[in-house]
Amino acid sequence: MPRDGAIIFGDLVGKLDALNVTCDKCGRKGRYMVSRLIEKYGSDGKVVDFLSEITKDCPKKLAHRMNDQCGVRCPDLARVM
Repeated sequence: MPRDGAIIFGDLVGKLDALNVTCDKCGRKGRYMVSRLIEKYGSDGKVVDFLSEITKDCPKKLAHRMNDQCGVRCPDLARVM
């Protein structure tokens, strides 16, 4: 899978044990073990593709409002990348 400058799960090995995901707009919160994400998506799986998959049912995303979009993020990534 081409990387295209994206952060991949392999980048997180040795830096994070778990990837925290939050959305201040809809209240989504989750904690995903990096080792399990690699098992499921591979070490070259893109974090952005994972976020898109887990937010496919987000009401903010489904509403298609440009001024009130889903705000999903991984706050820990800024500290390790």
